[in-house]
Amino acid sequence: MIPIKGYSTFQPLKHCIVGRATSPENVAEPLKEVMNNTKEDLNNLVKTLESMDVVCYRPNIESTTQRPPISPRDYFIALGEKLFVGKVVAGYKDILKSIDREKIKWCVGNDISSGNMVRCGNHVHWDISKHVEHRMEKEILQWLSENKYKVSITRHGWHMDGVYSILKPGVIVASRDLPELETIYPKWDICYPTAEQVQKPIQHDWGGDYKESNYDVNILSVNEENCIITKENKVLFNFLEKNKINPIVSEFRDKQFWDNGIHCVTQDLYREGEMEDYFHD
Repeated sequence: MIPIKGYSTFQPLKHCIVGRATSPENVAEPLKEVMNNTKEDLNNLVKTLESMDVVCYRPNIESTTQRPPISPRDYFIALGEKLFVGKVVAGYKDILKSIDREKIKWCVGNDISSGNMVRCGNHVHWDISKHVEHRMEKEILQWLSENKYKVSITRHGWHMDGVYSILKPGVIVASRDLPELETIYPKWDICYPTAEQVQKPIQHDWGGDYKESNYDVNILSVNEENCIITKENKVLFNFLEKNKINPIVSEFRDKQFWDNGIHCVTQDLYREGEMEDYFHD
């Protein structure tokens, strides 16, 4: 069975889902090049993670006409020793079957994921969207309270992993979009890298709104010493060096097409460690 545990975004990652794109031979131009690039880039990401002793799981392609299961981050979150499932989409059935049913908390039909919940020990920042039923909101807040979490709530309706990433206690990489960020994390060291100028990707139903995103803040932390990013960024690299974090570049050439960064195309299932208090004086 696949183990489940997650108390932060930066404790040592050991089990992880990596998304998958449709095979190039199953699509027409101009998607062939996108699918081929994505297949290569995600396979290289898996190799990088496996070289760091992370076990990777891949969803299956069940349809060649629907958007492929490229972004597992949008559907799941490991909170403590439970996997919360906000949506059930094609491709993840075999992975879910390999998880102890007692470890799964079903929140189906609700926008519950580690895209909009940021874990930091006994603290969770939850940006609650309009796609969360009031009943489910109350139920999850009750669960968090019973399990000794402190919760900061915003209601912008954004995916917070496109706004900031916590790479270790006290260290954040962020865009300037979240006005509450420095209130939630007072006195933390925050880097605000400028978003790169990007070329307009091809337009397709499988794509996303790339104009809203800064992919340099969408970072996968493997542990407190290593993180994975999609390209070099001098300001970011200097910040990481200052904080003794090693950046590992794993290219993702069509992130603008998918509107997904490295964090989006992964979903951590198990990180070592226990619940800690990172906000004590």
